[in-house]
This record gives sequence, structure tokens and C-alpha cells, in this order.
Amino acid sequence: MLSSKQREALDFVETLAQKNQLVLSMQEGDLTFINNFGILHSREAFEDDVTHTRHLVRMWLKNDNSAWKLPGPLEDGNKRVFHNEHSTEKWNVLPSPRLSFKIVDLFGP
Repeated sequence: MLSSKQREALDFVETLAQKNQLVLSMQEGDLTFINNFGILHSREAFEDDVTHTRHLVRMWLKNDNSAWKLPGPLEDGNKRVFHNEHSTEKWNVLPSPRLSFKIVDLFGP
């Protein structure tokens, strides 16, 4: 259960997000790249049907020269993703939206 201070903080974040929101008008074929460390984002509700499917892909990209310094708790996950030469993780790179894999098994908390 949240304390009154925690609830107040979340309400404030929601107010700021709504005040400064940017709505993207997406069309078929559009790609959106979002830095989860730099922007608070959401997606509209969407239900797949026979003719309309949405394909969401998480990509882990890094440029060592331009990357932001990560807070300590995030650095371990970053090292597992980008600096683990012994990883056997196979990424879903096939153009098929219904493949699944358990990324959380290797890169989760």
C-alpha cells in the first residue's frame, strides 16, 4: 500500500506527464525509438485482430562514447547485455510478430 507521500509523488508525475505530453500520430510502417532512460512513455490500447497486428520489439542499443552514465543499480544489467561474451541468448530477429522468447530469464532483475 502506498503512503500519502508516495501517492502525492505519483500524482505529481502524472500531472507533469499530462501537461507535457506529445501524441504521435502513427501510420502503418512507422517506427518509433524511445530512450527509456530519458522519457516517460505509454502506448494507447490496442487489440490484435485478423487484419491489424502490432509488432513491438525491444532493442538494446549502446554507443559507449555517447551513452549516459547509468545509476549503479542499472549498471549490472547493462553489463550483462553488452559485455557478456559467454551469453547464449538468442535474439528474436526474424520478421514474425508471434515469436516469443524469455528475455527476462537472462536480463531481468
